[in-house]
Amino acid sequence: MAPRRRRGADAAEEEPQQPESDAPKNKPPNTAFRQQRMKAWQCVLTPKLIVTIFSILAAIYLGFGAYLTYVAHTVRDLTIDYTDCVGRAPRDSFATIPKDLIAAHFGTAANQTLDPYAASWKHEKRNITYHGDFSLESDICVVQFNIPEDLKPGVLFYYYLENFYQNHRRYVSSFSAKQLLGDAVDGGTINSSSCEPVTHAEDGKIIYPCGIIANSMFNDTFSSPVLLNTRRNNNASEVYEMQNNTGIVWPGLRDLYGDTQYKLDQIAPPPNWRDAYPNGSYSEAAPPPNLKEWEAFQNWMMLAASPSFYKLYQRNDRDVMFAGRYQVDIKSIFDTNLYNGRKSFVITTLSTMGSRNIWPGIIFLIVGGICLILDVYFILSFFLWKPRKLGDPSYLSWNQPQAPAPAAHSAS
Repeated sequence: MAPRRRRGADAAEEEPQQPESDAPKNKPPNTAFRQQRMKAWQCVLTPKLIVTIFSILAAIYLGFGAYLTYVAHTVRDLTIDYTDCVGRAPRDSFATIPKDLIAAHFGTAANQTLDPYAASWKHEKRNITYHGDFSLESDICVVQFNIPEDLKPGVLFYYYLENFYQNHRRYVSSFSAKQLLGDAVDGGTINSSSCEPVTHAEDGKIIYPCGIIANSMFNDTFSSPVLLNTRRNNNASEVYEMQNNTGIVWPGLRDLYGDTQYKLDQIAPPPNWRDAYPNGSYSEAAPPPNLKEWEAFQNWMMLAASPSFYKLYQRNDRDVMFAGRYQVDIKSIFDTNLYNGRKSFVITTLSTMGSRNIWPGIIFLIVGGICLILDVYFILSFFLWKPRKLGDPSYLSWNQPQAPAPAAHSAS
């Protein structure tokens, strides 16, 4: 905004005189870059270019979607829901598992006599030994199932929970990072932390590890699958050994944990862990777990983003899992009826894209199909349905015929 001239002042007097030597001081150099004379390319979306772009996109998405779908269908898996085993399975005799509790994906060349939906279960009571000489009677669910074809390594064993919200805003923060690292955090700090309400036992001892996450840890246990009546071993049973202590967590996750510096008389196990310890407390014969080496605990502490999720329990990356009938013994402790949930175990193989998941392939196929439909529409519109001449100046607004102006009516 120019300054206002003082009233009555002469124009020559008011305008400041700028020396001629200062005039070109702010003038940019006369170069192509500073004077904006550089050559530039601008994409002109011609019909041929648009058709070419959509053709390439359709080919990429459809091709990649078909590959992802094929890879997903090469994965073999078996899922058995055993939530109601203790309540519905008979005692000491096998009964058929309802087919709606089983999901299986195997190839067409699988052994037809080994129906993956012909699984059975029974319920037993057994004394389970903890920490040497401490035993406790537990419910055991014995499940027998068929694997209709040989599964190449690696073979993974997951447990699957439904309707368990690990992503609840208070649940996700209910732990002490310093305590998990091994620091002997004092009781006052634990009380003021997010571990509330799982902080102290009735006798005043600090709960280790504190918090709702550790207290609610999934505590069902699974045996390695046992191949029944194998011909390779004179009709004797053969154990398909799986590792459940190493190799089931992401690399580097164990760095978040350390050996605890607490003394045994300072700490107590979480409430849901006490049945596994004599008198519900830690001792020299039953010390607290080494969290740095306990990969099942580390898996549980890596929280899931959705209410239905898988957690890796054990795996075998060396041996082929031969076709046949197998048996798994499950110590069923984790009560899913408290929150109206379900629990299952899953045996699956891997592909180059991981476990079985058909949705990425379906999404790519849908996007590729949309690109293909638009491509066909543009071809018909640009080249067959009354195509207009490219760059026709008659379509410019100033070349359009002007409508005649309405005649003015004279006043009567």
